Amino acid sequence: MVFWIILLSFVVLAFVVSVLFGWKLSSMILHPNIHLYETVVDKEVERGSFTREWYDSNVKLEEFMLRSPFGYQLHCAIWPRKEDAAFSDGKRRVVVFVHGYTYCLLGGVKYASIFHDLGFDCVFYDHRNHGLSEKAPTTMGAYESRDLAFICGWAREHYGEDTVLGTHGESMGAATVMLHAGMDDRLAFAIEDCGYSDLNDELAYETRHSYHIPAYPVLWIASLLSRLRGGVFFGSVVPKDALQNAARVPMLFVHGDADELVPFSMLAVNYDAKAGKKEKLVFSGAAHAAAYQTDPSRYRKEVTRFLTENGVL
Repeated sequence: MVFWIILLSFVVLAFVVSVLFGWKLSSMILHPNIHLYETVVDKEVERGSFTREWYDSNVKLEEFMLRSPFGYQLHCAIWPRKEDAAFSDGKRRVVVFVHGYTYCLLGGVKYASIFHDLGFDCVFYDHRNHGLSEKAPTTMGAYESRDLAFICGWAREHYGEDTVLGTHGESMGAATVMLHAGMDDRLAFAIEDCGYSDLNDELAYETRHSYHIPAYPVLWIASLLSRLRGGVFFGSVVPKDALQNAARVPMLFVHGDADELVPFSMLAVNYDAKAGKKEKLVFSGAAHAAAYQTDPSRYRKEVTRFLTENGVL
């Protein structure tokens, strides 16, 4: 009898702990502690993305709001192309930048410096629940990819339906880019930098490596709580599956081999899942979302080559 009482107590305790941790994990996903918008440029300067002098002298953003089809306001910005920028076919080149989890649109400026120098108009926006956009549960790419579709639609309407349009995303933004690429075969290109291949696999990895506890049943509980609290089931966010429908979109996959947040192994998973034109680019020693800072010259050179070889430039 004592044995069964102890066993039952252990099971009840394990269940309670799993529910509490599941609630915490679902809260972290749905309502992350975001970086303050006004601090991000300083963070990028500290990380070596650019200097404050360069930013103040060169980056002139035109900010505005757009209402998402889901009802909330999205904070957006444009960095217009240089006045002398033009292409022989007369079409505009436009790229939409998609930032990562807890960050904001200013995180895309370092990447935009490459495209702006090439004559692109650069479009940025804050995800729902991030930056200066209005609140709505974060879904790690599920609804965010549909917002990206909306922003791309706006860009085509604003710059012309014949616009040569591409996307670039970092981390959660990269997952969003991959999910969206399966929806929009009109994209001229897409670049994903350190995106996860499957949200369940990513959270299982983090649960084991950061919290040192078994991933299940915590993830099952957290996923259910996420859905009940206005988000989505984690199993519905699988960027690698979306890539099977993106055969017509040339895609560049970027990852640092020292990434301890989104495991480097996910690069191969994403790359292998992609149909059609694709390339992968590995940055030795680069941590999560740090490929550009590790070697900005190489990043710039490889992106320019990729765009040229795929007929964008």
